[in-house]
Amino acid sequence: MQLRSLLPLLILFIVPTLDAFAADDAKFQVLFNGTDLTGWKGADGFWSVRQGSIVGETTAEHPAPANTFLVWQGGEVGDFEFRCKVRFQGNNSGVQYRSKLVDPENFRVIGYQCDLHPDQSYFGMVYCENDGGRGIVAKRGERLEVRADESKQMIGELDKTAQLVDDQWNDVRIIAVGNRLIHQINGVTATDLTDNHPLARRTGILALQLHAGPAMKVEARGILLRTLSASEGKSLINELTANGREPDKTETKKINPQDARREWLTGSPQAPWVWTSQASTDQRLFLRKTFDLQGAPKTANLYTTCDNQLKLWINGQLIGESPDWPKPIDQDVSKYLKAGTNVIAAQCKNQGGAAGFVFKLTAQSDRGGPVTVISDTSWKHSDTAVDGFQNAAFDDSAWKAAGLTIVGKTLGVAPWRIPNYDSAGAAAAGDPLDQKNVLTRPGFVIDRLYRVPKSTEGSWVCLTKDAGNGFYASDQGNLGLFHITLGDDGINVEKLAVTDPENGNLLSGAQGLVWAFDSLWMHRNGGHLFRITDSNGDGILDKAELYPGKTGGGEHGNHAVIISEDGKAIYMAGGNHAALEDCEIKHVQTWDEDQLLPRMWDANGHARGVLAPGGWVTRLNPQTKKQELICIGFRNEYDIALNRFGDMFTYDADMEWDMGSPWYRPTRICQVVSGGDYGWRSGTGKFPAYYEDSLPPVVDIGPGSPTGVVFGTGAKFPTRYQDAMYALDWTFGTIYAVHMTPEGAGYTGKQEAFIYGIPLPVTDTIVGGDGHLYFTVGGRGTDSALYRARYVGDESLAAPTSDDAAAAKARQTRRMLETFHGHVDAKAVETAWPYLQSGDRFLRNAARVAIESQPVDSWADRVASESDSQARITASVALARMGKPQHQALLIGALAQLKPTDLPESQLLGLLRAYSLAFIRLGNPDEATRQAVIAALDPLFPHQSTNVNQELLQLLVYLNAPKIATRAMQLIEKGSAPVIPDWDEIADRNPGYGGTIKKMQQNPSPAREIGYALSLRNQSNGWTLDDRRAYFEFINRAAKGSGGASYPGFLRNIRDEALLTCTNAHREALQDLTGEDFNPVPNFEIAPIKGPGQKWTVESAANAAKGTPDLQRGRSLFFAADCGKCHRMAGLGGSVGPDLTSIPNKFDMKYVVDSIIHPSKVISDQYGSSSVLLDDGRVLTGIVIEKGDQLEIYPVKATDKPEIVARDEVEAIEPSKVSQMPEGLLDRLSPEEVRDLVAYLMRGGAEK
Repeated sequence: MQLRSLLPLLILFIVPTLDAFAADDAKFQVLFNGTDLTGWKGADGFWSVRQGSIVGETTAEHPAPANTFLVWQGGEVGDFEFRCKVRFQGNNSGVQYRSKLVDPENFRVIGYQCDLHPDQSYFGMVYCENDGGRGIVAKRGERLEVRADESKQMIGELDKTAQLVDDQWNDVRIIAVGNRLIHQINGVTATDLTDNHPLARRTGILALQLHAGPAMKVEARGILLRTLSASEGKSLINELTANGREPDKTETKKINPQDARREWLTGSPQAPWVWTSQASTDQRLFLRKTFDLQGAPKTANLYTTCDNQLKLWINGQLIGESPDWPKPIDQDVSKYLKAGTNVIAAQCKNQGGAAGFVFKLTAQSDRGGPVTVISDTSWKHSDTAVDGFQNAAFDDSAWKAAGLTIVGKTLGVAPWRIPNYDSAGAAAAGDPLDQKNVLTRPGFVIDRLYRVPKSTEGSWVCLTKDAGNGFYASDQGNLGLFHITLGDDGINVEKLAVTDPENGNLLSGAQGLVWAFDSLWMHRNGGHLFRITDSNGDGILDKAELYPGKTGGGEHGNHAVIISEDGKAIYMAGGNHAALEDCEIKHVQTWDEDQLLPRMWDANGHARGVLAPGGWVTRLNPQTKKQELICIGFRNEYDIALNRFGDMFTYDADMEWDMGSPWYRPTRICQVVSGGDYGWRSGTGKFPAYYEDSLPPVVDIGPGSPTGVVFGTGAKFPTRYQDAMYALDWTFGTIYAVHMTPEGAGYTGKQEAFIYGIPLPVTDTIVGGDGHLYFTVGGRGTDSALYRARYVGDESLAAPTSDDAAAAKARQTRRMLETFHGHVDAKAVETAWPYLQSGDRFLRNAARVAIESQPVDSWADRVASESDSQARITASVALARMGKPQHQALLIGALAQLKPTDLPESQLLGLLRAYSLAFIRLGNPDEATRQAVIAALDPLFPHQSTNVNQELLQLLVYLNAPKIATRAMQLIEKGSAPVIPDWDEIADRNPGYGGTIKKMQQNPSPAREIGYALSLRNQSNGWTLDDRRAYFEFINRAAKGSGGASYPGFLRNIRDEALLTCTNAHREALQDLTGEDFNPVPNFEIAPIKGPGQKWTVESAANAAKGTPDLQRGRSLFFAADCGKCHRMAGLGGSVGPDLTSIPNKFDMKYVVDSIIHPSKVISDQYGSSSVLLDDGRVLTGIVIEKGDQLEIYPVKATDKPEIVARDEVEAIEPSKVSQMPEGLLDRLSPEEVRDLVAYLMRGGAEK
C-alpha cells in the first residue's frame, strides 16, 4: 500500500491525541482541591491526600471488610460530564455515579460504576454495584443497548486495542445523558451503553471505590464535573459517537508527520526483529538482501536499527551508521536506488544481552506499485566478514539462506519499542509523554499538541511567541528553527530556511528566542546573537544579521533574550561559562573571587579555573548594538522574565555534586536587579546568601536543572496564577508555580508543583496570545513535544490589581537609586547615603552600588564618621571593594569602633564580611592591626549562630588567632543536628537522581562541621596531637555520610590539604588514621634534565605546557629541577617549602607557571624567607623552622645545609620580600620538559 493511500485513514484516526476541552468550553466544577478531603466523606483510616491526590488504601493489617466508598458531598448528579485521573494497584476500583448511599455508617454504595480493572476486558466497563444483581452491564469495546425487557442488543464494537495499565495514570471520562452512558479511557471510548433497564438510574451521587479483598491502593486527582443541559448533552453525545474519540475544536486535520511515519512502521507488512538462534557477546552478523524496482525511484522510506551497532549499504554505498539501537537510520534513500536489481548489505554487531536487527523499506518508482522490503528469515547471512560483501556484484551464493530466527514479533515490542517514535523503555501502555501522564493542579488540563519528529525536527529547547498567535521553537542541535501556527485546520509546523551569515549553515541551537522590533532574536548555544528578519516582505523569515558577542559556554553559555520592561531594549542572559561581551556601561563596578581563605576547586574538576563574573544579564541597545552589564554571579540561569511591575527574575541552577556540603546552594528563584552580584564562585567559593555584597533569593527550590521561566501575566488563569512565575526544572520534570509576596523592594516566595510528569523534561514556556500556557519538553536528544495548559475550573479569571503601597514605594526608591549605577553623578552620594542604613537588603544594595559608581575619594572619609551601625557596615563593604590599600587603616578603624556584641546577627555578619573584604581587597594587615582585630573578634567564638561561627572561624584562622584550632575542634566534636531538607516529592519525580537525594536524607552529612573543617585545613600551628587526631577522625566519620558526586572527593581533598599543614611528627603519629606512607625519599631513578633550555616567560611557558604529557618524566623532573629538595609531592620530597600535592585543588595552570617564574610575587607567610639577626651581629637569611629551643634556618641555595642556632641567640626576625625559591628554575628545561613538569604538578603527583 502506498503511504499516500493512508492519508484519509490517518486524518480520521492517527491525529495527535488532543484533549476535548477547547478554549470556549463551559467551565467545570472542581470537586477536589488537591490539598485535603474537603467536600468528601469516607470510612476513617482508608482515605487521605498525598502529593495532590486522593489516596484510598487497604493493607493486610487494615483490610476493608466490604467494598467501601469515598462519597462526594455536593449532592446528586443527573446529566453530566465527569473527568479525573486514576491509577490503582492490588485490586480493582471504580468511579460510582448516579448511585445511592445505602449504608452511611460503612459508606456502602449501589449504582453505576465505571469499573477500573486490571483485566483489559473490564477496564472502563459499565458495572452496577450491588444494584438488583445487574453486575456487568457492558464490557470494554461494546456499544450496547439494554431494552426494557432486560435483554441486550449489541449495536457495534469499539476500539479496544490500546493496552491499559492499572498502575499508570489513566484519564477517565464519564458522560451520562438520559439513558446514554459513555465511558472513555485515555481519550478512547471504552463502553457506550443505552440503558432502558427498569432499574436504570437517572440521578444519584458520585463516589470513589476501595475494593474489599487483597491489599490495594487507588489514587485519583483532577476531579472535574460539568452539569449538562439537554442541548449540551445531545451535542456532546453526537460528537462522541462520530468516531469513538474525544472531539477537539483544534484537532488537526493535517497529518502529523511523526504519527504518519509511525503508522507506516507499524502497518502491514510488519517488520520483525531477527537474529541468529545463538546470540553472543561481540557477535558479528553480515546480511544481504536483493529486490527489484520496475522504474526509477521517486521515494524510498527506510527505517532500520540493530542491537547494538549497524552499518548499512545500498548498492555498495554506505548510507548510514547506527552506534546503538536507540539511534536508528531513518531517512529517504531514493537517491541510492535504481531501476532493476538493488542490493542491501548490513554489518551488525551485538555487544551482549538482547540481539536483534529490524529493517523496513518502502520504495515507489515511476512504474508499478510500491515495493516493501522487511527484515525476515529470507535474508542471506554470514558470521564472518568477506571483502566486498556490500557491493552489488558480490557473489553471496555460499552464504546461508536459512538460520535466521525471529526474536521480536514486530517493530514495537520490548525491549526496543520504536526508537525515534517511542521512548526507549516505555511501558506496554505506550508513550510516557502522553498527556495522561502529565499531572497538574485542580481545575487545569494538559493537551499535548504535537510530537516533534526527532529525525527531522530534533529536540526542542526554546519557545517564544511570534507577532500573532503562533510560536517559534528551536532544536537544541542542528536541525533548525521552526514556526508553529494553530488554527481551524489544526497545527502547522514549518522549518525556517535561515542560515548563519558567517558560514552558511542552517541556524539552529537557540537557547534564547524573542520576537521584538519586527524581528526574531536568537541567542545561540555556543555563541552569537542573531536578528532574523523577513527581507522581501513575503511573511517568511529568511535573513539573519550577526550582532557582536562572544562565543563558547555550551549549555552554560548564551541563554535567554527578552524585551525590556520599557520596550526599548533586549535583555540577554549568559551562564557561568559564557564569555561576557565588552560592555559600554557596567552597573556592577567590581568583581573578584573574594575568598579570604584558599578556595578548593570541585573535586571532580567541574568549572576548575572558571572565575567571576559567573552568569550575567546585560541590556542590549538594538540601534547601537552596545550592551550594558546589569548584574553578575549566577551559576547557570537559562531564562529571565518580568512580572507585571517590571521586575526581573530568574531560576538559577545548583551544583548538584555539592550536595551534602555547606557550600551547596539549591536551585533558587532570584530577583534580578541592577548592580547585583548573586555570589556564584567555583568550587567551595560560593557566597552565602547573607553576604552583604550579595543578595538573597526569593525562594530556594531544591535540586534540579532550571530551564525556562515566564510569568502568568495575560493568562486565562485564576488571579493568583496570573501573578505567579512558572519555573521549569528539566531533571525532575516539574513546572513550579512560584507565588511571590512583595517585601520592601524585594520579594519572598513559595513554590508549588504546578505541572509534572515522570519523565517530563520541560525546556521552555510562554503564555500564548489565547491566554493558555504553552511549554515544550525535550533537550539532549530526548523525545520532544509541545503542550498546552488550560484552566477549565470555576474560579474567577479577573486580572490582578492589588499592590502593596509600601512595596510600590520601595520599588520606586530602588529604581531611583539604580539610575546612578554605572554613572558618575554629583548627586549620587548625597542621595544614596541615607539608604545604606536601610533594613531592606535590596535598597541597601542599590544604594551601595550607586555610591561605588562614584569616585572613591569623594566619599571614603564619610565611612569613619557614619554614626548608624548598619550604614557604617554597608559603607565599609563599599570602601573595601572600591578602595585602595591606603584606605585600609581608615576602614579597619571605622569597623573597630563598632561593638560586635551590640549588633543583631545580620549586622554582625555584615561586620565580619567587611573585615574579610578589607583584607582580601586591600591587603594583609600589619601586626598591630592583626592583634587588634583578633582582640575584637576572638571573644565571640564560638557563637550561638552557626553562620557567625563560620565567618568568625575563617577570620580567626586567617589571622592565626591563638588556640583557634582547639576551640574549633571542640565545636566540631560537639556537633549539631543535621538539617534534612524536605525534598521527598522532588526525589520521587526522577528515581535516578532522586536516589542520591534519598540517600542523603537517610544518611545526612555533618555539613556545618565540614564547613569548619574546611577553614581549619589552613591552620598550621597551635595544634595538639589530640586535636589533630580528633580532626582526622571527624573527616573519616563525615566520609560515611551521603552527598553529591563530589562529596567524597571534597572530604579527601580537605584531609590531604590538612595533612600538609601538620608537622612531620604529627603526620607520622597519625599514620594509623590517615594511611599516609610517610617516606619522602624517591624510590625510582631520577633522570637528568636534557634541555636545551631558554629564558621562559609566563606566556611562553603556559603555551609550552599544552599537549599530551609524559607524567613519568614529569615526576623525574620534579626532583631533577630541585623542586623536590624543598617541596613534597605525593608523599615524596622535602619539607622546607609547602607540600604541592594539593595544587590542583587550589590553582589553575597559569597561576602555577607564574608562581614558578616569579617566585617572589606572592609569598606564603608560612613559608616565606626571613632575615634572622643574631646576638653576634650575623644576619642569616632563609626559611626558619622552629624545633624546640633551636631554630633551623634553611638558606636560599637548596644545596646548602641549614644553620642551627639556639633561640636565645636570636635578637630579631624580619620577613624577607624575596622568596626562598630562586628565579629561573625552568630556564634549563626544554619545551617538552616544561610541559611534563607542569602537567605533573597540575595532577598533584599522579603518574597517570
